[in-house]
Order: sequence, then C-alpha cells, then structure tokens
Amino acid sequence: MRDTLPSLGPDVLMVSLDTDANESADLLRRYVDQNGFPWRFALAPRDVLRQLSDTFGTQFLTQPSEPMFLIDPRGGVHLLPFGRKSADALRGFAQQYR
Repeated sequence: MRDTLPSLGPDVLMVSLDTDANESADLLRRYVDQNGFPWRFALAPRDVLRQLSDTFGTQFLTQPSEPMFLIDPRGGVHLLPFGRKSADALRGFAQQYR
C-alpha cells in the first residue's frame, strides 16, 4: 500500500526525511504516531546528510527551513522554493514534472 495525501493525488508518495543526527528511530516513530501524519518518515543516514548538503547546500539541513524536493517519475530531482507550500502549490510543482 502506498502512502498518499488525497489532495495531491494517488501518484504522489510523500516521505519526510529527519535530518537531525541526534534523533533516534524510536523518537521519530513516537512523534509520527502522536501527530497522526499520513505519510512516511525516515531518518537520514550520515552519508545521505552529506550528499544532501553537497548537492543543495547546508541551508537544506538547517532547521526550520522546511526544504522540499520532488523526484519525478524519471528520477530527476527538483528543489522546490523554500518556505511553506499549500497543497495547490505542491500539486502545481508535481504537474510540471509528470
């Protein structure tokens, strides 16, 4: 079963990547359970943090910047503008890369 946000469509799989190296899987699991988020969460391994920083810059890992990137169906990676985004804005970004 795929985790989706209904307002963004069935072809969207959202994953939040925890970039805080001091957090544990157990702490993240409790946070997700307490808040009832309907999408997947994962802890970023140190090598992934390094690659994200090298690719997108250190601001990508600085809290609370809420960075997002979109991976299109062909595997292309697209950094979205920083800041909060509405479901409509996310839908617009996703439609560009179908």
